[in-house]
Amino acid sequence: MRNIGKISETVLDRSVIKPQKQYKVYDKGASTQLDCALFSDMGMATGYVAFKDQRSCEHAIIQACNNLFASGVIPRTISISISMPDSYREIRLKEIIRQACETAASLGITISGGHTEFVKDLKEPIISVTALGDPDRTYQDKEIKGLNLEGYDIVMTKWMGISGTSIIATEKKDELMARLPEYYIDDAAGLGAFLSVKTEAETAVKDNHTVAMHDVAGGGLFAALWELCSHLKCGCRINLKDIPVRQETIEVCEVFDINPYRLRGDGSLLIVTDDGSSLAQRLTDNGVLATVIGHTSQCIDRVILRDEEVRYLESIDTDEIHKVL
Repeated sequence: MRNIGKISETVLDRSVIKPQKQYKVYDKGASTQLDCALFSDMGMATGYVAFKDQRSCEHAIIQACNNLFASGVIPRTISISISMPDSYREIRLKEIIRQACETAASLGITISGGHTEFVKDLKEPIISVTALGDPDRTYQDKEIKGLNLEGYDIVMTKWMGISGTSIIATEKKDELMARLPEYYIDDAAGLGAFLSVKTEAETAVKDNHTVAMHDVAGGGLFAALWELCSHLKCGCRINLKDIPVRQETIEVCEVFDINPYRLRGDGSLLIVTDDGSSLAQRLTDNGVLATVIGHTSQCIDRVILRDEEVRYLESIDTDEIHKVL
């Protein structure tokens, strides 16, 4: 039986990416480590939600735009594809579109089109969003190929497991009520207010010390670290105790016996820089918590340190949220 969630990096590269490259080569097209395709004058990325989530459209839009922000691209417009169960009433469609309009307005982008259909035997809506934007050429022109990445700081913004915590607290409130007070669950659900990485990405792009960025999404923090290192062709050494996490995330994960390091983490951004302390302070001054959680290494091993304990990251193909929803 296959894992639920995104396909493995090996299958993605072998059966999705390589066939595309036989037909056309873009400036910086799709890859197994990047969620944004870059053209000479445009960036494009996709976000989607295919599990039960009351704010699915909002989350899909922010996911697509976060992919652009993390690539130094300013989102301008989105297209939305909505597949709904045939049992849905029109009022549910109106709610989805209301979410789309409000989210787009909050990000300063327009909705340029899309597609909507009813699908037989579908249990929950499947929402896919394609976002287009303008690349920041100063950031895009930075050359990292051949750069000695030994000892560069890895800065993490906000906390791990943000979106996963929010979604589970919203969708599984009744079950959580048996273990946690209602106000605490509401606080966990309220983490959905922190899903966009717009502010930190814009700050990092303007910083001359920034080498690379990668947003945390499906598979959680550990998946994002793996993908970041794969893109940069380097390793990392991460201090587990330095990783910021909200107590709400810990409590929600304990209730459902899931790993917070592998829980969906939209809202957090990883930034590689040669001056992590200054960038973290600048971000904090701008109202975004930022923490140096480790550094890169020329050795390709991805190491997680906790006191004297050493463990190694492995490629992560699924997200803990699928064990709950």
